[in-house]
Amino acid sequence: MTSLSLFAERVARPFLLSWGLRRSLLATTLGAAAAVSMPPYGAFPLLFLCFPCLIWLLDGATASSEGDKRRNARRFFSIGWAFGFGFFLVGLLWIGEAFLVEAETYAWMMPFAVVILPAGLALFPSVLLSLASLFWRQGSSRILVFAVAFTLCDYVRAHVFTGFPWNSWGYAVVQSDQLVQLAAYIGLFGLSFLVLFVAASPALLLKESNTGSRKPVLLLAGVLAIAALVLGTLRWTDRSQAFVEPNILIVQPNVPQSEKWKPENRDKLLPHYLEMTAAALKGEKNDSTRLIFWPESAFPFLLTQEPGALAMIAEVLPQNTYLITGGIRADYGAQGATNFYNSVYLVDANGIVVDVYDKVRLVPFGEYLPFREILQSIGVERLVPAPSDFTAGYRYRSISISNDLSFQPLVCYEAIFPQSRLNMSERPQFLANITNDGWFGDSSGPYQHLMQARMRAVEQGIPVIRAANTGVSAVISPHGEILSEVVLNRAGSIKAALPKILEPTLYGRWGDWISLVFILGCVCLLLVFGVLLHARRD
Repeated sequence: MTSLSLFAERVARPFLLSWGLRRSLLATTLGAAAAVSMPPYGAFPLLFLCFPCLIWLLDGATASSEGDKRRNARRFFSIGWAFGFGFFLVGLLWIGEAFLVEAETYAWMMPFAVVILPAGLALFPSVLLSLASLFWRQGSSRILVFAVAFTLCDYVRAHVFTGFPWNSWGYAVVQSDQLVQLAAYIGLFGLSFLVLFVAASPALLLKESNTGSRKPVLLLAGVLAIAALVLGTLRWTDRSQAFVEPNILIVQPNVPQSEKWKPENRDKLLPHYLEMTAAALKGEKNDSTRLIFWPESAFPFLLTQEPGALAMIAEVLPQNTYLITGGIRADYGAQGATNFYNSVYLVDANGIVVDVYDKVRLVPFGEYLPFREILQSIGVERLVPAPSDFTAGYRYRSISISNDLSFQPLVCYEAIFPQSRLNMSERPQFLANITNDGWFGDSSGPYQHLMQARMRAVEQGIPVIRAANTGVSAVISPHGEILSEVVLNRAGSIKAALPKILEPTLYGRWGDWISLVFILGCVCLLLVFGVLLHARRD
């Protein structure tokens, strides 16, 4: 037995022999530790310990009788839920900050949100692992079963109900300039599979009855790890910065969320934006097109119905300038009913609204209240102040500024969805992530949000212009490089040129189909490696 196998035996023993409450506590601890692999901590190597230990925990819960499938499914469900609860509890603690913005009204809800949301999200890994128990066998195949099950968990979590792919496993490497480049080829879910498969493979260091059975998986994991490093490094080092018109200006006003909706501040916010914009533009020439970005729901009023608001904006905007800003929009129905939208406005230098995009992906409990009648009866309300729930827009789309310049608005957490990608016929020159992370203070949430916007840039080879109320505002290149930023909880602005778009990436062309092809390709390679090694032994 090698020294590595001896070390693995010592580490694995407590997990293989645990049961009952101890097993659940170990699973929860592993999930909590795995959450530290995500931004802003980025302790990705921890997964090489957490995933093998989770697999050993599942091994120890597997009944020796092949016919006892129900018991295995129940145990896998329990372990999966405990692991998921620990992972989401630590990874989503920042959500609690939102309930402290108006603490006198919402603070009582914070403990429930911080606990109930992770408990609900933990059902995804628990259900997928209980299904995986049907295919769980001692040997190398369980590494593949584990990686496929958790990748499916990420995919399903991104699509069911309203979807919430926050902290999918592929994001564990988003802070690595080299490894994040893989998203351009295999997308977020392909990257999730790669992370899961490679990081779980050390579970095979345990000495097994058939030592040759682990070689195909260890070989493929090694090949994939080396290929990922080489391919990612080549793409990163081969980048060249190219810029095109127009010039851009991002304004980060840093208005505390607790101050934004106070009646006494209502008439102060627009002048604040205009003063910051005018100061940043002072001395600038007006001979080229310029784009100005303000954050999500910039004003505590309806922009198009506020007397003089558009005229005040027009006074500050030079010619050949467009303002891209968030704002609440109202649509009055034929019967007097009003729909409210979280929107992005494109306003020209004359103060004319050129186009409007309505947010498609609304935040549950923030912008609308699911199961309204039930939850309202126990005092639960949504966090965003508005006369009624927001209404969702009907589709993602681009907005054209000129014949050769268009952008895709992504409001707030729309930037976390890979499926926000547009068809090639609508491919924009940049993505405009207009957001307000002021709800979440100085927690990990704004940093995680920034890194997920970075992933969208790499996936599609399209630059991201990010305007945030309290930060982090940034210019992100098509390679995911943060070229400029205004740090969290600081007022400031960014003046820059627009990074040039790249040729469409593989993921940009094919979307999640390319992730599926990659996963199936890995399965086929495992089969080939297994056949070749078996033939060699014979």
